[in-house]
Amino acid sequence: MTVDNGTTSLPAIHGHATATQHLIHRPPSRAHYGLDVPSLGEENFTLVGATPVAHPLFNDGPGHFHDLQIATETVRDIGAFVGHRYFGVPEDRPGLFYRFTLDLTDLSAWRTDGLAAGPVPMETHLRARPANVVAEVPRGLDFHLEVVIDGRPCATGAAGLVFLMPKLYRRHLEHSRRALQAAPELDDAPDGPLRPADPAETGRYAPENTVISEPTDAARGRISTWLLTRRISPVFLGEDGQVSGLHLLEALRQTSLLAAGRTHGLDPLRSALGACQVHFRGQAELDLPLRCVAVAGPLGRDGEGRPSVPVTLTLTQRRRAVAEARTSVVQDH
Repeated sequence: MTVDNGTTSLPAIHGHATATQHLIHRPPSRAHYGLDVPSLGEENFTLVGATPVAHPLFNDGPGHFHDLQIATETVRDIGAFVGHRYFGVPEDRPGLFYRFTLDLTDLSAWRTDGLAAGPVPMETHLRARPANVVAEVPRGLDFHLEVVIDGRPCATGAAGLVFLMPKLYRRHLEHSRRALQAAPELDDAPDGPLRPADPAETGRYAPENTVISEPTDAARGRISTWLLTRRISPVFLGEDGQVSGLHLLEALRQTSLLAAGRTHGLDPLRSALGACQVHFRGQAELDLPLRCVAVAGPLGRDGEGRPSVPVTLTLTQRRRAVAEARTSVVQDH
């Protein structure tokens, strides 16, 4: 990463970005920036880079669209950094995203020229505001974002990040694990060995990037799948025995495409999430089964006349909500 005003060089997306990304800080006044004091108000940033061309996940698939997870994961990667560097949040407080929304405002800008296409300029404009300030230190940050690909504004979104005290974070993890293990009557597990879903139905090609099972239950637009945690790409690796945010978001994306395809026949190789709203309710343990249930709504049309299907999803572990989401699957012409 690079920061201007600075420009800060950002780490590659999971070590696989193909070009340097630069985070440009645009402070409200240069005088404030020169004092190098933590901000108590709104700060603006622009993340400048290019779409990846050799990422093991984001470049896996039919190559019809740039992967919208490039935008979501970039924001996830820099969120805590912004809090620590610009808002005075102590470095020992980890940041956890608890909500994320993204709406594609120009689907055509997300189209690619196929798998052989080169990198395309991509900018993400971020507006960060402190939330729940205690003793002039925010306990969280609220982000608004706008995505521009090759000079074309094409998406808007928002995200919420909370910073946890180190002891509180450890207690939170320990309590979560104990609560999951102490209620065997709430056990929820597959009846037998899981078979991965067909990668083509999830918009991927590589089997190791398929993170959901073939549905174990399907009826009237409702499907139930399980997250796969073994023999999958290392890009999904989480920390502290937790399922990573990228893993959860990819499972929601894949299940959305699968549900829209099975229910209404949308072609997953030509489809994308035109919108997504995700609220994380808790963290998920890697060693316990994680169920994803999706309900596809009625087939409709977007503003450009493209087939569109709303999908409601719930991720649960031992019947406890981990994430709730609403997405819209859109098939290109």
